[in-house]
Amino acid sequence: MKQDAAGCDLLCISPHSDDAEIALGGTLRNLADAGRSVWLCDLTRGELGSNGTPEIRWREAAAAAEILGVAGRLQFDLPDGFISEQSEIQVAVVADVIRRLRPRWVVAAPMPNRHPDHQAVPGLVRKGAFMARLAAWRPEVPAGRIWPEDAALPGPAERWECEAVCTVCLPGERPDAYFDVSDVWDAKLAALRCYASQFEPGTGARATMINDPAFSREVERWARGWGFRAGVELAEALHVEAAPVYRDLPGERWT
Repeated sequence: MKQDAAGCDLLCISPHSDDAEIALGGTLRNLADAGRSVWLCDLTRGELGSNGTPEIRWREAAAAAEILGVAGRLQFDLPDGFISEQSEIQVAVVADVIRRLRPRWVVAAPMPNRHPDHQAVPGLVRKGAFMARLAAWRPEVPAGRIWPEDAALPGPAERWECEAVCTVCLPGERPDAYFDVSDVWDAKLAALRCYASQFEPGTGARATMINDPAFSREVERWARGWGFRAGVELAEALHVEAAPVYRDLPGERWT
């Protein structure tokens, strides 16, 4: 069965609202600047976070999405701290979003890897992407919230097969693809600053790993490390569970 046309170029799926920006904010902005249709999907509302409320975090997520120039952002109410590829409803949410948005690429953005949800999301995304291909599976799916508010999702395709299923690389791993984010690093930082409840230690805030000023330096260190390996100033890196098919040498150089 031939697929319909792709609905977006890239769908980035994360457990919490700031994960996409931490892991892949520069790439998201780069693609948006190039005219690509990019969507974000946050699986939980972050209700177990040490700081901020789900409503505050959603407002921050909307502001960050606007800075990154993405086409839209979804947020679901899956249980924070209990993301699992063994949950049929969680797999259904991922598969349904894929069928509705029909992305060419889908990316799991779970870093840093110490949180159990971050460890679980790559497997959940892989399984959801596979199940999106099975036309016989038509699960009921809870509604999420959407930014911008006047946006609307299309109905689900009968089935959808992504060109590539990707995962953000952790430091020390070998990437399959680098994205040069040197020219958009300031935009990535601006998107991260939208999450004041998470990254600013402010009065009354609980101390966490990510509101320690050292964390932002660590994020830059990761990007400089990937950039050094790629031969650019700053980069982000992905594992890609696919390989391109060429008729000619690509325009970009290899590293």
